[in-house]
Amino acid sequence: MRWWDQIYPWLDLVLITPYRLFGNPVAGFYFGTFVLCMWCIFLGEITFRAASGFNREYLQGLRRAMTRMHNLSIKALMLKDKENYQACNKEANEAFGKYFFNMITLGAAVLWPIPFALAWMNTRFGNIELDILFPMPLLGDSVTFSAVMIPMYILCRILWAKLKRRFSGFLFPPDASTGDPEDEEMISMREVDRQGGVPERFWRSNQPGE
Repeated sequence: MRWWDQIYPWLDLVLITPYRLFGNPVAGFYFGTFVLCMWCIFLGEITFRAASGFNREYLQGLRRAMTRMHNLSIKALMLKDKENYQACNKEANEAFGKYFFNMITLGAAVLWPIPFALAWMNTRFGNIELDILFPMPLLGDSVTFSAVMIPMYILCRILWAKLKRRFSGFLFPPDASTGDPEDEEMISMREVDRQGGVPERFWRSNQPGE
């Protein structure tokens, strides 16, 4: 672990510097934690995009299969074709299950920096307690650094999601989880209920079983 002993002092210096930019230690703590949260999001985003890029073709294949089988099952249901409905619905559920669990795995790639950030904060702020305005059950009248870092990370994640939607395709190119704009559109049950059947545009594709 000699390499880690050489890297850690530099990493520690980078992470602690934002905490020292303000004369007020409380302001410095909140600002430094905000920067740390953004570092976690940035590293998680890089890991997520690398993993989703590596599995892009597989994920998009699952997404297309899920959409196609779902649409065929709805069409079969509208045609009262029970046999084709059950077959297509089964395949749609299998594709959805594979896609869902793959996306959960990719989600772990987003969150992995958080435990390391909390571990580093513990070395710096483990003995510090922050007073709160009103005593709370189970918490008392003070909290530790994690009670600040975790809610702040959630807020930063919400902000990041809004920025990604606003600048999608410009600063943030789409990843494999968003699908291809040219992919088949999934039939919405809400639209089926509203129109009393499958919209005409979906009948241009093959009928169930063809």
